Amino acid sequence: MAMTQELAQRIVQEIQDKMAETSRQLHMVRAQLGARDREKRVAELTIKELSAVGPGVSAYRAVGKMFIQEPLEGLVKELDTRKTECEREAKNFERAAGKLERDLTDTQNTWKDIMHHNRSQAGPAE
Repeated sequence: MAMTQELAQRIVQEIQDKMAETSRQLHMVRAQLGARDREKRVAELTIKELSAVGPGVSAYRAVGKMFIQEPLEGLVKELDTRKTECEREAKNFERAAGKLERDLTDTQNTWKDIMHHNRSQAGPAE
């Protein structure tokens, strides 16, 4: 059964739209993954620097435009919790990126198959 030209064009357009949308989503997920990795590194470096400070030293946490004094142990614990959350979120983003990459590859392969099918049905050029 041969596809009409109009139907083939509509299918190709839908596939191209899906490829563009998947690419956009993949770009966003990769950006979020990068942000979580940076946030995790900042937390790790801050924990490392705070571990070099003695336990009796005053520590401050930024809240908006002001600073609040907190025990050093509380700050380290909060940073460690944030680091763990970033690792968990990064794993989720990696999983999502893998799925989007597979979807994009499948869509590209479908597009190539349709284009190949259309060329073979068009016959040799005269």
